[in-house]
Amino acid sequence: RGPEARERFVFRAHRPVPEPRESAMGAPILPTGIEPEDVDASQFYVEANSLRALDDPVVEQAALLAQLASEVWTVNCGGLLVARQLATHHPEVLRPHLPSVIPALRKHMDALRSSLCKTALLCASDFFVAFGDELFKHLEDGTPSVLHVLLHKAALAKPFLMDEASRTLGVMIAKLDVDTLVEHFLLKRVGSKNDKVRATVAECLRVATDRRAIRTVMDENDDSSLSCIHTCRAELLKAAAVFVNDRQPGARENARVLLQTLKRSFREFENDHDGDDENTGGNLNDTATATTLAEKDPWTKHVEKTLGKSDGGKICKLC
Repeated sequence: RGPEARERFVFRAHRPVPEPRESAMGAPILPTGIEPEDVDASQFYVEANSLRALDDPVVEQAALLAQLASEVWTVNCGGLLVARQLATHHPEVLRPHLPSVIPALRKHMDALRSSLCKTALLCASDFFVAFGDELFKHLEDGTPSVLHVLLHKAALAKPFLMDEASRTLGVMIAKLDVDTLVEHFLLKRVGSKNDKVRATVAECLRVATDRRAIRTVMDENDDSSLSCIHTCRAELLKAAAVFVNDRQPGARENARVLLQTLKRSFREFENDHDGDDENTGGNLNDTATATTLAEKDPWTKHVEKTLGKSDGGKICKLC
């Protein structure tokens, strides 16, 4: 969008917007009824492959922060659309300004207005595609962080926002280094107090490990010993043990698939390394326990060493 588009957004916003009221408990009550502005929000939901290059990206970038900071939501959406165009066609212009742009993006991703939130989620998706691993340093910055907002929107928002947030998480997993994402970000979210968020984390870990396992199979030069499935196997097993007993069916189902991936990867690694797997976790101090484990297959021994005999036995029955 050029200067004319920005003028159009500003012009439409001149009609007053109702202020949120407070309930007796002090919680904000959002305005109800029809929108105070006759705006077709779908104009902001442009498909990534339909985004056009900007005639003067430097000028658009110079005006971007002001648009994102505006008190008018349509101006915010227009700015996010410009940010998407910059990320897609002119990433070299936007890159130096990411530390200033991403906090504004994060704020709009968590907006109460659904149209603004969805536009920001689309923008985040395009950022993951354009900048990839460069976004790791921004993923957990701020309160709430980008990752926190994505997980919570995918778990708790309105259905059409849940779908968009889930798609954005999928793009994040596809475009960022999976090993880093799993080890340093997703595994740290396993203990969420919200069961629906835990289910979303379980799905992310399942998708991420599936992608990593496929890469190991498809790429002959890939070193499986560096895969998060190997280096974080103990942590992933413990996460699956948490999810498999979760109240959310989605968490339980994703845990079972994750366990199958871990088991298959373990056996493939054992075959490739003559059964010498150093990353088994746990210690054997009891001679009787060691004797019992020696009679079991390597996977069962590994699971029981990591989780303990009782929990490990239950987990092995599932996979």
